[in-house]
Amino acid sequence: MGQLGPMVRLSRRIRGARSRALGEAEARGLAEGVRRQRRGSGRDSYRYVFVVTYGRSGSTLVQGLLNAMPRTLVRGENNLYLLHLFHALHAVRMFRREHWKHRPDLAISAFYGLDQIRRGPFVAATNDIVTTTVLGDLPPEEYDVLGFKEVLWHRIEPEETAEFFEWLEQCFPDVGYVLNTRDPQDCIGSGFWQEHTRDAALARIGRVVEIQEFLRQTRAERCFDVRFEELTGGAAPELDTLLGSLAAFVTGRPATRELVAKLCSVLNVGHGPYPFGETRGQKRKIRVDSE
Repeated sequence: MGQLGPMVRLSRRIRGARSRALGEAEARGLAEGVRRQRRGSGRDSYRYVFVVTYGRSGSTLVQGLLNAMPRTLVRGENNLYLLHLFHALHAVRMFRREHWKHRPDLAISAFYGLDQIRRGPFVAATNDIVTTTVLGDLPPEEYDVLGFKEVLWHRIEPEETAEFFEWLEQCFPDVGYVLNTRDPQDCIGSGFWQEHTRDAALARIGRVVEIQEFLRQTRAERCFDVRFEELTGGAAPELDTLLGSLAAFVTGRPATRELVAKLCSVLNVGHGPYPFGETRGQKRKIRVDSE
């Protein structure tokens, strides 16, 4: 009987490792199968692009530029629901670790089946959720690049930043990040920040700036920087180069002169609820009291 305990534990570890490996293999197969079923084009999978920025940075203009690119679909803000999915997986993994001793592989256990909640299928499901919601009712075979822009990245806590983006890139292996910036002092004068004090607004913007710098430092090849001031005030040759480089980064193909001209025309179209510098309550002053 003295040898039974260690042998049982070893057997459970082997079964667990085998089960996790099988689950991850099934998840990869599922994700690939879903992509092939949707696509019908020659590329193996979608490329994903997320705009990482903060409020009133010109992100809706950037969204418009991306949607003017061939075979590209970039949606607007969605309350960063990806962060909730990340937290859900983290929570259930911690719960599973806590109750593993209660033998979730046994039908008589109160936690029966908990061992079947695996990272692989969760990753595949996250890809499926985002892909499906971005496409909506549009023909999936007409797009190669999918994504969205978001201004709530400050909600990612500093201690979870690295793990979050590692998880994100498991869900979206070909992801790229468009890092959209603007002078924070110009941003906080917008009605977007009217419910926050000046210090609170700058703190949230500062947190996104930290995340942008983290991405540049850890995965520069996945990042492309776009400054609002360069988009709206740049000289023609430099602006053409910037727009062409952005298009090449997003689509993976060199930009034609026709495409660059099309992108330049987008800059003349108002984007967002208050385009061309308009805001809610022109005479409103940013609160200076503490929250």
